[in-house]
Amino acid sequence: MKKGIQLTLNFLVTVIIALAIFGLGIKFISNLAGDATELESLTTEQLDKRIENLVCGTDKVCIGTNKKIIRKGNFDVFGIKIINILETREFNINIDVSKIIKDNEEITAENELNKVALRYRQSFIIEKNGEENVGIGVEVAKDAVSGTYILDVEIPQYEELQKIYVEVP
Repeated sequence: MKKGIQLTLNFLVTVIIALAIFGLGIKFISNLAGDATELESLTTEQLDKRIENLVCGTDKVCIGTNKKIIRKGNFDVFGIKIINILETREFNINIDVSKIIKDNEEITAENELNKVALRYRQSFIIEKNGEENVGIGVEVAKDAVSGTYILDVEIPQYEELQKIYVEVP
């Protein structure tokens, strides 16, 4: 009788451990799937709050950190600060992936340039002598080419062109 109870207890413990491992596996898979679409669910206000503290001084347009390593399937946020020295007006930001550098060769194929998704506020109003911090979300597709993606950040009101470098290992 004792051996029968021992076998039953061993079986129950094994089932409980198996269910726990199965549950952790499901949680792990759902986390992977959730991270892949995280950029789509963020609002532009949430992106603005996620930017790192910008140390810019008195530059009219400043990108805090202009180079980051972003793995395939992940995303990160860059911060840009714009100071308005003009009258109160609407400012625009235009961002395009201009080229990819891989092994010192330039890739300009349109289908490869589209492997980086961008999310940011494209226009906003800044008061005279005011400033605005804007978050730029960058998501790299899982099938993107490895290399350095060069993003052109243009502020037409100041005729400023800045560069952001996204290194994809």
